[in-house]
Amino acid sequence: MVNFTVVLDDGEDIFSALETFAKENDIVYGFVAGGKGAIKDFDIISHGQRGTVERVNYKREFEVNALSGKIEYRNKEARIKINALISSSGFTPVTGELLSGKAAGSLQITIKKVDLKKMIEA
Repeated sequence: MVNFTVVLDDGEDIFSALETFAKENDIVYGFVAGGKGAIKDFDIISHGQRGTVERVNYKREFEVNALSGKIEYRNKEARIKINALISSSGFTPVTGELLSGKAAGSLQITIKKVDLKKMIEA
């Protein structure tokens, strides 16, 4: 496995940046292993206040506490899934599947590239 750190600037789209990075670095399959920084203007599927699961949009900044997920290329199409644990200034955590979002300030995302050919041959 090879580790990469993708650094996004303020306002940069998270999913577009990861797709471009994966394409430029021939990442057919990789893990999102972590993140550091903050996000804003994002949609997340999360638990609602009454126990429901809903899509929520936030405009303000949230600090990234943890990121996990995967990047996968199939038929020249990127599939990116990111699970996020984030918190706002009120220390209220939000967790769920990140659907879209932008970096707030500097955002660093750690990617572990998996060489599937080596895994299959092993």
